[in-house]
Amino acid sequence: MANPWFRLYSEFAHDPKVQMMSEAMQRRYIMLMCMRCNGDVTLHDDEVAFHLRISDEDWAQTKELFIKKGFIDSELNLLNWEKRQFKNDSTTSSAERVRKHREKKKQAGNGDVTNDETLHVTLDNALDTDTDTDKEPNGSVGSADDSGDKKNSQEGAKPGLPVCPVQKVVDLYHEVLPEMPKVRLLSDGRRKAISKVWKWVLTTAKTDGQPRATNAVEALDWLKQYFTIARGNDFLMGRSPRTGEHAGWQCDLDFLLTDRGMKHVIEKTQKASA
Repeated sequence: MANPWFRLYSEFAHDPKVQMMSEAMQRRYIMLMCMRCNGDVTLHDDEVAFHLRISDEDWAQTKELFIKKGFIDSELNLLNWEKRQFKNDSTTSSAERVRKHREKKKQAGNGDVTNDETLHVTLDNALDTDTDTDKEPNGSVGSADDSGDKKNSQEGAKPGLPVCPVQKVVDLYHEVLPEMPKVRLLSDGRRKAISKVWKWVLTTAKTDGQPRATNAVEALDWLKQYFTIARGNDFLMGRSPRTGEHAGWQCDLDFLLTDRGMKHVIEKTQKASA
């Protein structure tokens, strides 16, 4: 059934399976989701190529890659689509959900549901509308400061740990790895990813049993060393040839913050002692 919108989860920006593809391939994957959302589930290969504005040969290579990564099957069905998209997204309006909630409250013997109704209408409208209400808390990276970092890095923080200075971590990345893509947006997902690594640095030990860091200064020093080690990795820096699914891929901060990225830097780079 056609639907004007679908759910695209924030992990898209950090999933190595996605981010190790070129931007062109990522766009094609999103276009397939748009086509599935629109109800175009019986398209032939030549029709998909037309929608994507690419040649039949390019689509054949794209299709082979997407099947290999587990995004689609040979019949162009998007795998895990039903698990990620909820039926009530397209079949149940906010008014209908409020009506059902009102009836349920009345059956429970509570006739006064005004406040609950208001809450549900507000939440449902926030989910169903397509207005741009997700503003950046501190604008671009260039304008963010540590006062904003403190508010956004408290979630999940361990008591007693220093607050994660998100902007300083980004600045270190820019300083040590100027060749890599610039971080221009500090989304909530990026802040959480940086805070997660920050917590890990302060709560884990190296192979010799020594803590990686015991305070904010040491944690920043460790991260600077980490970015420096990444700089010595020929694959990540693009100094070695990339083929197949890695062709056109470029390492960035998002990848370096993932578990896979950290393993690649720490375990696959010569002279790494992080």
